[in-house]
Amino acid sequence: PFFLNMRFQLEHDWQDNMATPRSRLGERAKIHSFVVLCLIWVFAGLFGHAPWKGYETQSISAIHAVLNGHLLAPLAASENTLNNPPLYYWTGAIFGKLLTPFISLHDASRLINALWMGLTILLIGMANRELWGTGFGRQAALIFIGSIGLIFNAHTLMPGIAILTGLSMAFYGLALSKRRPFRSAVLLGSGLGVSFLSGGLMPLLTIILSSLLLPLFFEAWRTRRYRLVLSLSLLVSLPFLVLWPFLLWWFEHDIFMKWIHNTHLFETQNYMFYFKNLAWFAWPALPLAGWGIWKSRRKLWTQAKFQLPIIFFISTLILTSSYTTTNQVLLMPFLIPLSTIAAGSIESLRRGAAGALNWFGIILFSTILFLIWLGWNAMLTGFPQKTYERMQFLAQTNESHFNIFLLVIAILLTLVWIFAMIKTRITNRSCTTNWSIGLTVSWALLMALWLPWINHKKDFSPLFLSMEKVIEDKTCLTTHNINDAQIDLIDYYLNIKGTRDGDRGNCNYLLVYQLHKKDLPPISESWKLVWNEKQPGDKNSYKLFYKK
Repeated sequence: PFFLNMRFQLEHDWQDNMATPRSRLGERAKIHSFVVLCLIWVFAGLFGHAPWKGYETQSISAIHAVLNGHLLAPLAASENTLNNPPLYYWTGAIFGKLLTPFISLHDASRLINALWMGLTILLIGMANRELWGTGFGRQAALIFIGSIGLIFNAHTLMPGIAILTGLSMAFYGLALSKRRPFRSAVLLGSGLGVSFLSGGLMPLLTIILSSLLLPLFFEAWRTRRYRLVLSLSLLVSLPFLVLWPFLLWWFEHDIFMKWIHNTHLFETQNYMFYFKNLAWFAWPALPLAGWGIWKSRRKLWTQAKFQLPIIFFISTLILTSSYTTTNQVLLMPFLIPLSTIAAGSIESLRRGAAGALNWFGIILFSTILFLIWLGWNAMLTGFPQKTYERMQFLAQTNESHFNIFLLVIAILLTLVWIFAMIKTRITNRSCTTNWSIGLTVSWALLMALWLPWINHKKDFSPLFLSMEKVIEDKTCLTTHNINDAQIDLIDYYLNIKGTRDGDRGNCNYLLVYQLHKKDLPPISESWKLVWNEKQPGDKNSYKLFYKK
């Protein structure tokens, strides 16, 4: 696996909780333990469920558009303008095309996240080894994957995953600029290109701003070598930055112009939103980084290992906060600089604080694992009764799902956590490793035991596929109270592009989400009700009318 390229030498106590006994566990075993943990983290939850409302519905509709031939401007059914360039959708469509004979399109496309996130973890590790030295690469990667807000988003079908990879690539390129200028230029230029082709101007400007602020504030970056890196990186990025926009302008001029005018930067300042949400999203990277900055406050502005992540954080904050849309997904790039500072600061953490973090993680994740097993047992056996009733209400089903293969995996995951807990020696590094193991095991166990019930409530495919049976003409469907996610899912499952409230003169089908008894659009007697269903857990009805 590509993680094996991270050949970082470990400190003697890098992750004592993976050493059993320490004297017998060699470097190769430590590498294998790290790789296994990352593989579990990356793949758990990537497949086995439908596209869930939010980013996934928009992304799968755009990937569906790519497979239908809309390569330059893959718009989701709910979109009238391009929100993201197509790189992520291209890669998702490639995986979808290759794997759909074996699994569903959405599961196949979602697997592209394994490639993007694997590269991101590798790049973050390499960057930290370059900045902090041997032994810090995997520590940074562990803090990164241990961030609470990342784990769900990393398994979601959305362009933000590729943006994160592009930013990590550029970050590593900047970190490498003093030692390997040509390799640095290739990485920085490729990072510019990947970020732009995945997220447009905002991540591109984040990298450019970081690159320019470094020499502006720090004399150490005002060198001929650094100017060479910036010049060569511009040449490397030009094909990425020019070719697709030119083709879009030439072949899809209207979409291109809408995309240009749809860039909403520097129209607002949402700093407080991101400061408030970083407190939980970036745990434990944020408090560890904060401690490191305070502890090293006298040398912050003299060392590149602090200069680069601080400037990168500031640039990300400026560009993200100036964007009109506030979204927790935009917090993911902050994890790159925060993990970097946290990895280098973990050794200076006081032993009492490290012990507190370790015990907090043990208590938190042990409780979570116990509740996951309790809920699974309740759904299968009906005991405890109160838990069974609550689980039944949340899942909107009383079906029990038993899979011996997943049960064996769940037991093994639980044993991994028990083994991590019983280690008696606690070090600064092992406390963050324990945290990452606990978060990974909790997520993987949730996906192994609860995924069928979670998916039952979130899956719209039974609803819309039942509607398909009464639709004879798929050329037109007008809607009322149907949101963007549902329009995208109708496009994906039924291959019908629904339109919102408007002229229904030339359309024979009307889909209504009825919020109350009188919530119907004005229609004549020629419209007849032909289908009426509800989504699990929803008290309101979906009704399909047909005009004779």
